[in-house]
Amino acid sequence: MVKIAVLGAGSHNRAFHGPALKYIKQDNPDAVELVAVCDIDEEKARRYAEDFGFAAVYTDLDRMLAEEEIDGLAAITPVPLTEEIATKLLPVGIPLVIEKPAGVDAAANRRLAQVARETGTPHMVSLNRRFGPAMVKAREWIATNAADRPPKLGIARMLRHNRTEDSFRTSTGIHLVDATLSVMGRPLSVRGGNDPAEHEGVFYTRGEIGTELGTACCFLLPTVGVLQESYEFYGRDYSVQVDDMACSLRIFDDKEMVVDWQAPEGMPPAWLNGTVGEMQAFIDAIEGRGPFWPTLDDSLLSILTAEAIAAGGDSTISG
Repeated sequence: MVKIAVLGAGSHNRAFHGPALKYIKQDNPDAVELVAVCDIDEEKARRYAEDFGFAAVYTDLDRMLAEEEIDGLAAITPVPLTEEIATKLLPVGIPLVIEKPAGVDAAANRRLAQVARETGTPHMVSLNRRFGPAMVKAREWIATNAADRPPKLGIARMLRHNRTEDSFRTSTGIHLVDATLSVMGRPLSVRGGNDPAEHEGVFYTRGEIGTELGTACCFLLPTVGVLQESYEFYGRDYSVQVDDMACSLRIFDDKEMVVDWQAPEGMPPAWLNGTVGEMQAFIDAIEGRGPFWPTLDDSLLSILTAEAIAAGGDSTISG
């Protein structure tokens, strides 16, 4: 049984990672033991422990690490604190989930990646779109049925309402880029463009990414009054259509629909958005049943690409 602890009991963790770990525990009680949660706000930590089934509560990280037997730690903390916290935790050697983006910018991610290489600590960056059920099924179908005809074109769209924060194109947009690259492969070049939206400092953003397999086009529209997120991949004689928010997948091969899948009704949001899959992959990796993925080196390529798109113009991507 894998013993999991959590650092941070804030709103993001409560919305996704807490419910995901509770779901995994309820689905397979022998798979995971939820040993402890740590937050500087003791009341938040207690509510988190009660709501999601964690055994112990701490307000001091060093004390939790000293007193608990921990096989894996999820550090779901505010982005401005990520570099400081992960720099402290990676040398401890406990397998680690790091909240995305891995630092405030690519430079911070790069520094963390160097610490990870020096320590050799197994880790993942929390980029849950890779683990969305429809996206997982899409990658599996391509690997099984189109290994000799990989996708040559990807088209991804993130449509949102009233997302006017300065960091949207990188802190949230990294999800769109990263999930696309999980199918289209390593980024090599970027051409970005930004058209002013109706709010000051907000842009309709487009990026054309040259990858090792082909071309990926990403569109981030933060103030268009709708919540949608979709991914399409095209190869010889087939098309793959992922609707992330509806958690559905359609695949056409040689003019025939070969997959028409929709998530079962009643599944919790943490399952639908891939957080359950992400945390299960972390547990599997700890037990040697799969890789720790994506790593800080993987997330570095994604944040470099997202930053290049936001900057506009032409760029070469080098991790």
